[in-house]
Amino acid sequence: MASSIHERVSIRAYADLLGRYLRPYAPRVALLALFIFSGIGLRLAYPQVVRFFIDTAREGGAHEDLMWAAGIYLAIGLGRQVVFLTGSYLGQDLGWRVTNTMRGDLADHCLRLDMGFHNERTPGELVERVDGDTTTLSNFFSQFSAQVVGSFFLLLGVLTLVWREDWRIGAALGVFALVSFAVINLTRSLAVPYYAAEREGFSKLFGFLEERLAGIEDVRTNGAVGFILDRFFRVNRDAFGRVVRSETMGAALRAVIGILFAGGHALAMSMGIWLYQDGVFTIGTVYLIFEYTSMLRFPLYQISEQINDLQRATAGLKRIEALHRIRPRITDGNGETPSGPLSVEFDDVSFDYFPGSPVLRGVNLRLEAGRTLGLLGRTGGGKTTLTRLLIRFYDVDTGQISLGDRPLHELSLRSLRQRVGMVTQDVQIFRATVRENLALFDEETDDDVMLAALDSLGMTAWLDSLADGLDTPIAPGGLSAGESQLLAFARVFLSDPGVVVLDEPSSRLDPATERQIDHAVRELLRGRTAIVIAHHLDTVRRVDDIAILDGGRILETGSRETLASDSASRFSQLLTAGLEEYTA
Repeated sequence: MASSIHERVSIRAYADLLGRYLRPYAPRVALLALFIFSGIGLRLAYPQVVRFFIDTAREGGAHEDLMWAAGIYLAIGLGRQVVFLTGSYLGQDLGWRVTNTMRGDLADHCLRLDMGFHNERTPGELVERVDGDTTTLSNFFSQFSAQVVGSFFLLLGVLTLVWREDWRIGAALGVFALVSFAVINLTRSLAVPYYAAEREGFSKLFGFLEERLAGIEDVRTNGAVGFILDRFFRVNRDAFGRVVRSETMGAALRAVIGILFAGGHALAMSMGIWLYQDGVFTIGTVYLIFEYTSMLRFPLYQISEQINDLQRATAGLKRIEALHRIRPRITDGNGETPSGPLSVEFDDVSFDYFPGSPVLRGVNLRLEAGRTLGLLGRTGGGKTTLTRLLIRFYDVDTGQISLGDRPLHELSLRSLRQRVGMVTQDVQIFRATVRENLALFDEETDDDVMLAALDSLGMTAWLDSLADGLDTPIAPGGLSAGESQLLAFARVFLSDPGVVVLDEPSSRLDPATERQIDHAVRELLRGRTAIVIAHHLDTVRRVDDIAILDGGRILETGSRETLASDSASRFSQLLTAGLEEYTA
């Protein structure tokens, strides 16, 4: 992704971006444009009224004319403020609507990418991509488009009106404007690498903080606070240095524009005085030229400032485009997963996370529909990887996995993951209500269905103990390990899958909680196919079949009763020696 950051962003890329995200808000864009052009008209009329007032007063004009001019002047001033405030609101509103849509699209894209992508990046880095980079584009949508377009037409209006007064001063200011645009265009891309480096520095900083804060207990327990603070200082210093360099470049560009402004103003004033001395201009017209020249500074300054922001937006856009160019390696099928309990088959499956480091090698395994498999093996033997392949977090390198006698790659990912439920030991609890945690924020899930699921799993007493029942707020760390696992069982129960994968549900629990978990497991697995990664003998005793996985290979498989009665089988030896001894 980093390699593409320094590629130039074309005008077409910005045009496509504007078209894609502004099209749904066309009425708001039209209303914003109306206020922009209204503001331009009022701004251009302002000096005309003042000129009329000055020349009329010098010539001894009627008092009524002066009063009318003063009234129009006041009305224009009030109108400009109303137009400015309303236009600013519309611009900010449009910018945030569009930015939030873009942020949602980017988050959706990241969630659809392979686990390999997520394993290579920290959550903090992705947060910076989804939030930080898109935020830099909010100004592009809320201000750049409106202010640059508005500034351009204001600039055009000023030059047109000045040309009407005298072509010589109009031509001089026109040349000045062209030179200014040329300088701005030449400096357009100078700061882009600096702003890209700035965003990259913040990405590393946020990634570092997310990782260290997530492991705060280990950091404190092992006395690594000082080391972490030293590393934090280094990462923060690097980010600060990048910010200084980018801001310095931005300041240098603004200084160049300031020098241009001063030169243009001096040119216009010199020519205005000259034409006044020649009798071409009245004193009111000299004032008019002075105001229009000062007004000319505004669009040029706005364009320069927005170009500065555009450079930031360009850096963010490049990074967003680079992220969008990353495509999932796992292709979606279009088949629907059959209903009811499903058979599971691994046919000569091999897989590795990194080339040359095989995790699974030639795995052959079949689990008939409605049966429960106890999956045994040493830590690191490939048990978890086997279940990740079943749910297609990764695709196999060779071989094939079938669900309900249909190859996984033929099934749609949505259908597959609806029909395969998984409960791990590390249950994710969200800072939300019990209802939202159960339904995973699906508002269509009926309360009665949730209550029935909780009752079936023996969780009614727990729910009754909560102050607000399903509406009780919970948070990560606010539930015990047993309560978290029971909640995870209820989630799976609600989805009614055909296959359930459990990573030892009774691990590290007290006996009373184990009995409650055991009841919930029996209810959850009733009428379903199940794979249970086993670490306890009690878990193994309630399965139908056994598979022993070690070193990425299936060493033994068969029915639990058959293997237990065969003294020569590895499973029988494990029962004799103790399962914990083998899986440690």
